[in-house]
Amino acid sequence: MFGVPPFLRFPAGRALAGVLGAGALLLVLAPASAAATVTRVTTTTPTFDSGLSDDCRPGLTGTLVGTSVVTFQRVDTPLGFHIDQTETDTGTITWSDGSYSIIESVDHLTRNIFDSGMRVKTNAHEDSVNTYTADGVFLFRETFHEIEHLTFIDDVYRVRFDRGHFHVFGGC
Repeated sequence: MFGVPPFLRFPAGRALAGVLGAGALLLVLAPASAAATVTRVTTTTPTFDSGLSDDCRPGLTGTLVGTSVVTFQRVDTPLGFHIDQTETDTGTITWSDGSYSIIESVDHLTRNIFDSGMRVKTNAHEDSVNTYTADGVFLFRETFHEIEHLTFIDDVYRVRFDRGHFHVFGGC
């Protein structure tokens, strides 16, 4: 496992992506006379965490300094609403032996809530960490990818799938 995986370090939850067709359907099916309301927000938040441990290199502690950027869009129509959200986290962990890890995490969230009671939610998550010696020599890279898709109709799961992949390149 990662020493401290980015998806566990950043405060925001997993983000989601997918179901763009359902969002487009919301916009296409809305009556021409009813205008959609669009809300957009972008926030940037610094992240800091100390006392981290590295599972690959016991005894080391690290300090994370990074940034989290969340972009959010909500489209309200007469039939319901559609949300697209992306969170991009970047940072560097400086370890007690002088080595460092460069981390990235991208989460996509798409959610459709229809007045009919149907709800569709998709999460797509990807993160990576590249670790280097204090002199900048590459040690290893770890990546994690995960997708979750849920469809609810009348409060019953109709479709659900989860898929995750963890990869290590180099020695841990």
